[in-house]
Amino acid sequence: MRFRFSIFVKLVLFIIPLVCIPIAVVGYLSVQASVERVNRLVRQEQMAQVQATAERIDAVFYNGRMDLETLARSPVLAEFYLARLFRLEAEAGFNRENLEKLFADILARTPYYHRIRFLDRQGRERIHVSREGPVGPSADRSGDVFFLEARGLGPEEVFFSGLVRSEDHGGYVVYAARPFFTGWREYAGVVVIDVDFEKIIEIIRAIQVGEGGYSFLIDQEGRTLVHPRYDPYAFGIGDYPDASLRDMVRSMLSGGSGWQTYTFQEEEKVAGFAPVRSMGWSLAVTVPIREFARESHDLQSRVLNLVLMTVLVTLAGVFALSYHLLRPVRRLVAATNRAAGGDLNQEIPISSHDELGDLTRSFNRMLTDLARIQQELVRSEKLIALGRLSAGVAHEIRNPLNAMKGAMVHLRQKRPDEPLIQEIAGLVTEEIDRLDRLVAEFLYFSKQAPPRLSPTDLNLVILGAQALLIHQASRKGVRFENRLDEGLPPVPLDAHQMEQALLNLAINAMDAVPPGGEVRFTSGVKEEGGARFAAIEVVDKGVGIGPEDLPNVFDPFFTTKEEGTGLGLPLSLGIVEAHGGSLEIESRPGEGTRATIRLPLDGSPAG
Repeated sequence: MRFRFSIFVKLVLFIIPLVCIPIAVVGYLSVQASVERVNRLVRQEQMAQVQATAERIDAVFYNGRMDLETLARSPVLAEFYLARLFRLEAEAGFNRENLEKLFADILARTPYYHRIRFLDRQGRERIHVSREGPVGPSADRSGDVFFLEARGLGPEEVFFSGLVRSEDHGGYVVYAARPFFTGWREYAGVVVIDVDFEKIIEIIRAIQVGEGGYSFLIDQEGRTLVHPRYDPYAFGIGDYPDASLRDMVRSMLSGGSGWQTYTFQEEEKVAGFAPVRSMGWSLAVTVPIREFARESHDLQSRVLNLVLMTVLVTLAGVFALSYHLLRPVRRLVAATNRAAGGDLNQEIPISSHDELGDLTRSFNRMLTDLARIQQELVRSEKLIALGRLSAGVAHEIRNPLNAMKGAMVHLRQKRPDEPLIQEIAGLVTEEIDRLDRLVAEFLYFSKQAPPRLSPTDLNLVILGAQALLIHQASRKGVRFENRLDEGLPPVPLDAHQMEQALLNLAINAMDAVPPGGEVRFTSGVKEEGGARFAAIEVVDKGVGIGPEDLPNVFDPFFTTKEEGTGLGLPLSLGIVEAHGGSLEIESRPGEGTRATIRLPLDGSPAG
């Protein structure tokens, strides 16, 4: 049994391996090569986040040092101290206001400070500005750790406390304190900034790497300051249960950056860490190792899904492509089968501008040419049959007709006084004359001679045909209108034959228009495709020809008139084509008919 593969199956068998096999191979190699790359990218993301966050935290405390230095060296603070020392109350009050504005400006510039204070050498608050504004009266802070530590420092030193739970603030703060010295290097007080550590906690907890990842912060002694699961100082370096975690904490305390794997609560993790240099702290971001494996598994799944999706998309694309390509072919096959059955009056719609569109256009043109050739062959066969019929019958009919016509003339001469005889003889004579004209047309078809061409004034031929019909037109109430080109050059033609063709067209037009109508004759020179030809138009506004009859008007014996023979238009067409010209009939029911004759001027056929 012989299998028949369709074009669709062939495209599928060709394209699927061509597309999917390279994708599968590349996908497999990509998965193998991407596991380490995924790990490296996640680590890079860890390091990028931890370094950026550590630098942000470091900037908070570095700026705190700079702000303390600015305040401690402020001339306004020195003037305030001297005014109080010499009991200049007015000047001290003025300087107080300026210092409060300075403190408020610093608080407004950064969201990380809770309040700023100035304590005198005994530890009493002389200036206290929080985010809500200046605070008074003064409080005694002589027993606070930050005061006790700061008053023992040198002029350039700053004290940072550990995390302290502030009742006033409702959260953790870090006290940054610096001693204030007069111009003659005499200790005169302490400037204190309360750093809002809750803001630092928010920064650290905002870090998110993976689903189970988190960040934590340790101080210079390895104690936890920020952790999502534990309170500050819950763990020291000796409290961590796993040796690998203790090793990582020691690496963090070295002051460098890096990443390291460790185990915590029986789960293997990897952490990237970076130092907060201003404080000697270290920040770490940790992610479970299992998430790396999940990333690799997800990558494998995506590659597999990509291959499957590619197969489906390829199948859909092949189906759409084959449907788009084969639909015009199927139309051509169906049209070819119909044409083989004799249906040449069809046209395939052109749906594309590619080679298939060109093929469809050529096929439609071929059908049109075949239909035209078929019509010409049918007409030729009819004309040949008519010629044979006329040659065999015309002589056999014409002799009896002549005898009958002579008898009728003799009868009318013998009985001139009998009206009935005269009437009947006249009717018989008219019918004999009609039959004689029909026989004459038969004979013309059988003996039509080639035209004898000579340069002729075509306008005179038109006017000569009109002169032969002027009495008949007058009886029917039809008038002729001429729009003839006076500059029309001589046309090579047989004047007698062309006059016969124009007579047939004019008689048809006169029969179509109602009494009082007109028939318009037009002549001129036209040019198409580089060829010049003379054009004659015979136009009427009569009843017109139906679309179902128009294709048959040049067939012998086809007529829509009750007394017509159906030979006028075939005769005219034969004459025009014998001159190398063309004859076209355009008509619409109720709008009239236009007959156009084209005759060559330069010897080339007129289209």
